[in-house]
Amino acid sequence: MLGSIRKFSKTFLAKIFIAIIALPFILWGMGDIFRSGKQNILAEINDEVISSKEFIGYIQKIELSQEQIESLGKPQILENILSNYLSEKIIEIESEAKGIMLTDKGLKNIIVSDKSFEKEKKFSRVKYEKFLLKNGYSAPTYEKYIKGLEVKAQLLNFYSGGIKLPNFIIEDLADKENHSKQISYLNLNNIYSKKIIGENEIKKFYDDNKELFKERFISFRFLELTPEVLIKNKDYNELFYQKLDELENEILDGKTFLEITAENKNNIQNIEMVNIRKTKKDGSIIENLSDELFNEIFKISQKNLPRFINLENKFYIVEVVNQENMFLTLDDENLKKTIKTQIDIMKKVTENKKIIDEINNKKFTKTNMNKLASKNNIKVENLNINGLNDDNVLSKEIVKKIYNHSENEIFLVTDNLFKKNYLVNIDKDIPSKNTNKEDIKKYSSKANADYVSNIYKSYDRYINTKYKIDINEKVLERLKNSF
Repeated sequence: MLGSIRKFSKTFLAKIFIAIIALPFILWGMGDIFRSGKQNILAEINDEVISSKEFIGYIQKIELSQEQIESLGKPQILENILSNYLSEKIIEIESEAKGIMLTDKGLKNIIVSDKSFEKEKKFSRVKYEKFLLKNGYSAPTYEKYIKGLEVKAQLLNFYSGGIKLPNFIIEDLADKENHSKQISYLNLNNIYSKKIIGENEIKKFYDDNKELFKERFISFRFLELTPEVLIKNKDYNELFYQKLDELENEILDGKTFLEITAENKNNIQNIEMVNIRKTKKDGSIIENLSDELFNEIFKISQKNLPRFINLENKFYIVEVVNQENMFLTLDDENLKKTIKTQIDIMKKVTENKKIIDEINNKKFTKTNMNKLASKNNIKVENLNINGLNDDNVLSKEIVKKIYNHSENEIFLVTDNLFKKNYLVNIDKDIPSKNTNKEDIKKYSSKANADYVSNIYKSYDRYINTKYKIDINEKVLERLKNSF
């Protein structure tokens, strides 16, 4: 949930006053804690009651645009706002419990010290008021926002401030990232690539999983509204835009697509049954139609309802005439490629698991790795990796995983998509040379950040245990319906 709170705060940063400092307060399982009861109470955090009136006031301050609402949908936006609001409430409760506060004098010092409001190195009341006016803030609202930021910063500092780690932890991190590893490795893809996926396998996979291959197909027609079409010349003049307005009004008045386009029926383009990838049932792909226009058309969910579309000063009238969820067929080459990729991954997972099980059961050693290479007529490679950031041969993702293992250990590593699969034996760990003062300073900051991060994770668990959140489902549904 923290991830969604962060994402939400970025999306609406200009409209909603949320702390820039990311606090580790997680509200897990919002969908599972809804309940009924108490007509005007939207939520409760332990004994703290949040009324629907209070939450509506919070929403009104956000002033969401129609585009923002449509991008997520009203119900999802409302749940995101509520999630964020509850997080803010928990932060407020925690701060008060710890006695963390900001006096009016402290708030004044923060504002007058902001260089953004300075003129000739002195605080300028005029610049401050211009800033408020430009950004649509009232002075009390902005000052409340600044106060919230400072209190949250103090709360963070309450738990993590003043930490000074001992040198051995810093030196251990520096050595962990900079020591060298001599490894032997086998690229398993050189074995897996020899196994060809046949047509029979593809067909069997398709037949066994046919329900997965349903897609929405639509048939539609459209007319591009150029000056030649509407006013019989090439000029984008006042008459042309007047005709566009008349056409939009005709759509609003309920006229049909054919009624509106009767004079230009020869210019109408018809597209039969195509999916989101612009692919027809026979696997052919629609050319000569921009992705931007097609994507707008595919968003239309209602049939036989003409729509006006404006894209980069190009104008169209569009109508979806049919839509159906249909099974893709193996005539679709993209589908066949997808199935082949899936089968390939499944085979790699199966083979990898066999090796991993043998390793875990102490039945697979470096000798077995050499035998496997010899059996498949491929070579075991030797490599010296000079630190965690050495990606000259292997990717950083793979190197990072290798550095989680120690000398004389054999293991299997892959990337997330199983495109890279390696059997690795660490032949030798070579300690790093003494680090200089600049390195120590760099790793001191990094070790401290890692340690603080662990503190916040522990605090996450504490918050989840300490605060019980109840959402009144009936009140929330009522708000969604009236939003």
